[in-house]
Amino acid sequence: MRFLTAHSSSSHWPQALQELADQVARERARADTITRPNLGLLYVDARHAAWGEGMLQDLREQLGVAHWVGGFAPGVFASGASGADSIEPCGVALMLAQFAVRDFRVFSGRQPLAPATSAWRGAHAALVHADAEQPELDELVAELGQRCSGGDVWGGILSPVAGAQVADAVLRGGLSGVAFSSRVPLLGGLSQGLEPVGPERTVTRCADNVVYALDGEPALEALLDDLGEPRRAREREQWRDLVPSLREVVVGLSRPRQAAGAGQDAGSVMRGLIGIDPGGQGVALAADLEPGMRLRFCRRQRDTGLRDLLRLCTEVRDEAEQRRDALLEAGHRRPGRQAATMRGGVFVTCAARGAQALRSELQLLRAQFGELPLVGFRAAGEFSGAAVHAYASVLRVFGQDPAT
Repeated sequence: MRFLTAHSSSSHWPQALQELADQVARERARADTITRPNLGLLYVDARHAAWGEGMLQDLREQLGVAHWVGGFAPGVFASGASGADSIEPCGVALMLAQFAVRDFRVFSGRQPLAPATSAWRGAHAALVHADAEQPELDELVAELGQRCSGGDVWGGILSPVAGAQVADAVLRGGLSGVAFSSRVPLLGGLSQGLEPVGPERTVTRCADNVVYALDGEPALEALLDDLGEPRRAREREQWRDLVPSLREVVVGLSRPRQAAGAGQDAGSVMRGLIGIDPGGQGVALAADLEPGMRLRFCRRQRDTGLRDLLRLCTEVRDEAEQRRDALLEAGHRRPGRQAATMRGGVFVTCAARGAQALRSELQLLRAQFGELPLVGFRAAGEFSGAAVHAYASVLRVFGQDPAT
């Protein structure tokens, strides 16, 4: 059965709450939607800057859902079966989901994630939110991934201004979210959509977050060579002329191969380029560096990003169909019985991609998934596979409930 979504663009909370309740009531009247939601995903933008415990309590009372996760983001959006023919940017976006009580747990600093018990099957994956100013975020996300048997921590960093999280309460700091057991089917992954502009290199000299040498050569020279910038610009020190090109640069970083084990790749994460040091031939990145790390310069390309998101959507739809066929073959569902292969989805995309890129992404998602209930937000950093990414999009779709 499909999940429920609702959204409102009203800046007046009582009116927004009424609009949300009316939409949920219409959705509940449909024959193909859940009847007893017990988890709400909630994202709120600047139109409700006074968001607090009172508003959360209003939602509990009005909608009858006890558990809520989400937070304050710089841009939120939602779609739904009975909504408009697009995915709408809005002020409040929510999704109501339904799971067996043994298959999900809300967690936060106040309510730590518990190990498996007779009443809780244990964490396999987790939807996670974090404040932008949270220190050591990479380590915290990786540690949480180790506590999930599937190793999949996904979600994003909330608004760098407000930073408020929701995890059965309104919170700040640390990580919070909801963990799911292995009985909750999750499809999807990460879409980066970046175009490499040069070869992979090894960091041979660095200090803190500045790389000075790649494969023994000046790092800034390597970057400008990869971008195809003429040497005369460097000789005349016309660095301002290079700013437009540098703004589009994203850097893929990964640990040395031996750190991942023999024959394995440690995987890469994307980090932004935040400055250059012409005198020292250095390149400053939004990451701590160490010698031996591998690095590749990439360029942001909207068309490349859309193609990669289309690739991810296709994989999700194909896997959903395969899961449906497997259930039919196993005798868990009669061939003549109609059921959604996908119950709802969460989409997190980088705020730095811009408003036009977001519109294009949402149009593509609607074209690929039709009336799939979907909710999401623009993030200041994205989580997928227990790693922190930048300039990326993360899509997770809840597959068909194995118990139905």
